[in-house]
Amino acid sequence: MPIPREKIERRALKAGIRASKRRHHVVSLEELLALKIQIVPASVRIFAVLAGAGLIAGAWFEWPSARNLVCGLEAVAGIFTALFGIFGVRRTLSGLLDGAGEVVVEILGEIAGALFDSF
Repeated sequence: MPIPREKIERRALKAGIRASKRRHHVVSLEELLALKIQIVPASVRIFAVLAGAGLIAGAWFEWPSARNLVCGLEAVAGIFTALFGIFGVRRTLSGLLDGAGEVVVEILGEIAGALFDSF
């Protein structure tokens, strides 16, 4: 399922503003395309952290089974689920825009314009 254009623009703009403030100049087109954008929605990430914490708690309290193998698998699954929720999945802007054709120029123009307006 592709990410809607508006979300890509909003996330790229946020990442561009952060990168510009860190570097003390407006990022160039190459720097903008190299920025990593979070592609997992915040609600999914929050759910993953809570589910991971629930799995870890279940392993700690030996639920649903007191067998060591079950508790160990539950704890490992909880750790990986929580880490996925914490870090999510990031892709470079150039990777997200591959194959988008002429829309890429329009999107990058809007992002660059908004970046210059913010400084």
